[in-house]
Amino acid sequence: MPALLEQLIDGPGFVLLPNLIDASEAAQARSRILEVVASPSGSAFGRLNEKIGQQHLRGLLWHGEIFERLVQHPALIEIAEAMLGDDMVLGAYSSRILYPGAIQMGVHIDYPYWAMRGPFTLRPPLMLQVIWMLEPFTERNGATMVAPRSQLRCSRPNREEFARDAIKITGAAGDAIISHGLLWHDTSQNHTEQPRVALLINYGLKVIRPLDSEIAKVPPAVLERATPKLRQLLGLEFANSLTRDLARGGLY
Repeated sequence: MPALLEQLIDGPGFVLLPNLIDASEAAQARSRILEVVASPSGSAFGRLNEKIGQQHLRGLLWHGEIFERLVQHPALIEIAEAMLGDDMVLGAYSSRILYPGAIQMGVHIDYPYWAMRGPFTLRPPLMLQVIWMLEPFTERNGATMVAPRSQLRCSRPNREEFARDAIKITGAAGDAIISHGLLWHDTSQNHTEQPRVALLINYGLKVIRPLDSEIAKVPPAVLERATPKLRQLLGLEFANSLTRDLARGGLY
């Protein structure tokens, strides 16, 4: 774990984790996402950006237990807790679909950094992003682009420098990319005839306001079966976590 955290913070700024789930489970999640966006209620969870040919789907915890499992995957939780603390929370959880012909989204850093005035600092990290590959990411279908070590600049992206330094991260269905929130990244163009689908997870420090203000609004059935970890991720244990912090500080 120390070596992996070194890569995320002081090294390339990202790590590719292969084979976290098998291809059949990735395909199940992909199929469900495309089913939701094609349904009459799909637009309630995210609209199509026709300008760039991409669709962002929120509210994944409304759409099947598979999404509850993926956001709590043990390997991801272990890394996120090591980087952000064992009381970290879920800042956002969504899917991004790149339709055939989709163009780049635009190079960016992740929330909360883009919402801050700066200056930014590398430590302590404020968030960790996960990109689940629900199908192979290839050179042609919109694979994520990153500028290695750009998190060390602790700055907003420079388009020219990103264009010079960026690489595409390719991989198989079931792989995941994890990255420091300050890493410069973008989608690439989808030159294929099929949509490219990925899951996006934003884990953050518990004191950072979630990007998705309705992250904890989930169906009653989800809350009834929620594990303690999922309740924590949804911010439902915030008060208890603060109490523990005060106790550690010797105030009680």
